[in-house]
Amino acid sequence: MSRRQAAATTLRFWLPAMAGMTCLGLSIGLVSMFGFFVPHLSREFGVGVAAINMAPVVFLLAPGLLSPFVGKLVDHRSIRGLMLLGSTVSMLSLFVLSQATSLLVVCSAFLLFAVGLVFYGPLAVNSLMIKLYPAREARALAVASLGISVSSITLPVAAGAVLQVLDWRSSLALLSLAMLGVLWLWVLAVLPAGVVAQATEPRESVGREITGRAEFWLVGALVAMALGVTLVLAICYPPLLVNRGFSPVQAGLFLSVGGAAGFGGKLLIAAFADTARHRTRWIVVALLVIMLSGLLMLATAVSTAVLIASVALLGFSGGSFLPLHPYLNSRYFSPDIIGRVNGAQSPFFLPLGLTAPPLAGYVFDQTGSYELVIQCLALLPLVSLGLLFALPRPAR
Repeated sequence: MSRRQAAATTLRFWLPAMAGMTCLGLSIGLVSMFGFFVPHLSREFGVGVAAINMAPVVFLLAPGLLSPFVGKLVDHRSIRGLMLLGSTVSMLSLFVLSQATSLLVVCSAFLLFAVGLVFYGPLAVNSLMIKLYPAREARALAVASLGISVSSITLPVAAGAVLQVLDWRSSLALLSLAMLGVLWLWVLAVLPAGVVAQATEPRESVGREITGRAEFWLVGALVAMALGVTLVLAICYPPLLVNRGFSPVQAGLFLSVGGAAGFGGKLLIAAFADTARHRTRWIVVALLVIMLSGLLMLATAVSTAVLIASVALLGFSGGSFLPLHPYLNSRYFSPDIIGRVNGAQSPFFLPLGLTAPPLAGYVFDQTGSYELVIQCLALLPLVSLGLLFALPRPAR
């Protein structure tokens, strides 16, 4: 086989992971530009920032309620079909939001977007990567999660630039239809059409196996807290940076630094996690310490250099954590039930996800900044470290 043929074979092998990258970038990755539309929605419909910040709560509430059901579908139905359905519902919901004339339509559009995201977002993508790439799960998960970093690098700058030229409605409508076309192209052209790694065990026995193991509860709780930090930061960053004297475009550039750092973290996971699978817990320890350091630096930053460094540390740790969640599960559970494991852990994200964004918005409405929120977030990596050391040694 020639070098060119070998390269083409390698590219074809990783195309499903690249499709997963696109899906994650245009699902959960869209949170990176949410903060740019918050002021426009607040002014347009006459509601406070705290009310608008309820939208990310819906993004977590829908997956938390639906993921256990969708996780079963992922193990027994065509993942490609589920992704096509979900992406269509979500992108058309954003288009409807761009045309909304009442708060009821806005809320309904947000809800439908969140429902669609469950079918083509992290649950479906992560489960597919573990099923398609045995013994290379970490690399596949890291490659797919790069989509979120690519979005966090490009979308904030693009959103800031487009909003300086077009009104928010035209910007959102254009983006939603373009993203729908990109998603359909990748999913239809690359992903397998049938059921992938279907489970053969009875569903009842599988459910008891999953929930009866301590690692299920420990992994779910520690990851929920770590990713909760990333969610709240995505909401807080734009107003926080603007309050510290930076323009919206400059704020977008800061977020791109964090996205680039997260990109590097995922590349590191892709390169070393599979070969260092017996050191997984220590990788997670390092990431939690980096996250804690970034939060402390962000809370006390008095110079632009320190601020950039803190955003980079938080981007690196938060970005690296995304592929490590399903990878941790894959170390303890079989690939043919991984969809149900990932789905059953989704409710773990609800307690923090339901309370943190509106509380952060309330703090902003009362104090005019997110400074107190950043200080409180530093407690979460500490608690996650305690849960991590309680995890048993992986058997796989």
